[in-house]
Amino acid sequence: MMTAWVNNCFDVTHCGSLLESAGGVSWRRPRLLRGTVLRRRKVGSVVMSVEDGVGDGMPDVLRSIIERKWKEVDALKEEVKRVGEDEHPVGRRLRDGAERKKRFWKALNTKPGNLAVIAEIKRKSPSKGYIGRVSDPGTLSRAYRDGGAAVVSVLTDFEGFGGTLDDLKDVVKTQESFKGQFPGPCPVIRKDFTVDEIQIAEAAEAGASAILLIVAALGNRTKELLDATHRMGLDALVEVHDEDELKIALDAGAEIVGVNNRNLRTFEVSLETSERLRDRIPEGLVCVAESGIKDPLDAWKIRDMNYNAILVGESLVQAAEETGVGMVSSMYQPGFNMAQGLIRAYRSKGSIAFGNPTTAMFSGKGEGAKETLGEISI
Repeated sequence: MMTAWVNNCFDVTHCGSLLESAGGVSWRRPRLLRGTVLRRRKVGSVVMSVEDGVGDGMPDVLRSIIERKWKEVDALKEEVKRVGEDEHPVGRRLRDGAERKKRFWKALNTKPGNLAVIAEIKRKSPSKGYIGRVSDPGTLSRAYRDGGAAVVSVLTDFEGFGGTLDDLKDVVKTQESFKGQFPGPCPVIRKDFTVDEIQIAEAAEAGASAILLIVAALGNRTKELLDATHRMGLDALVEVHDEDELKIALDAGAEIVGVNNRNLRTFEVSLETSERLRDRIPEGLVCVAESGIKDPLDAWKIRDMNYNAILVGESLVQAAEETGVGMVSSMYQPGFNMAQGLIRAYRSKGSIAFGNPTTAMFSGKGEGAKETLGEISI
């Protein structure tokens, strides 16, 4: 399991002086407004700098990403220190916090039988490689909103997913232009590998309503960063993959639990993960299924499991690329495009319980039958 490894690898102590270690490898990681000492230990042939990580057998891809994120954190802290806490917006957010509006939570807290869609923008991934070209994230987010998405997710990790913080700002700006309209702006979640509270402050200042916390990357630090997220006015999607990670998320006080169907060790995807963990999530929490949802039948399966929402990226970006959405700066699009049709189909009241799963998508068996949803008929 991915939970016991951390305590055997890292000791983190909040104090004002350096720790002594038997190997003499103690050092202080620079932190804004906090004193955290990290004791480094070797893990195999690799010297890790993750402050509190995941369970036994941490995937190499996640290990390298977290190492890279700490470098980004250090660079941002140096920038804030150079500019000055009072002058830098991220520094002020860290210091002052903000009132929590719970826009992300409200958008996903659906009534039974309804399924919200978190529509994601990403260009590539470590598991899939190239996914699709997105030259205008704002335009793509508009198509998602028009199709009925409840939330827009933006990847901001460049090396692994091809996204940037500017993508997030562009999407937020586009969505905020819909204030006063119906439907209104979609809340935006920054999807990245959060390892420090300064990244949360950065997301808040960029206009995000929520951030992602991955238990596999945080271990017992999940509560620390969840509390920091709420203090800075944001919601958190707390991502888990197995029972041990779910326990950490629940003990931390997670209000929105995301079940990732992708195994980070093997990259294998199975919706059975969502099915297995759903009954272990207490009533009253918002439940989100992530990864492996490729067509309406998958979405209906998740809906039948009583999830509040699904997070979908790859299929939507590829569909949008085929129809040109988000590939050009023009706001004109032909009637219904494939990405919007997919979102409508995901949200429809279909259910595999009412028909043969091999024919339901084509014959329209089940609730909401015979609806025409963009270029997809069910």
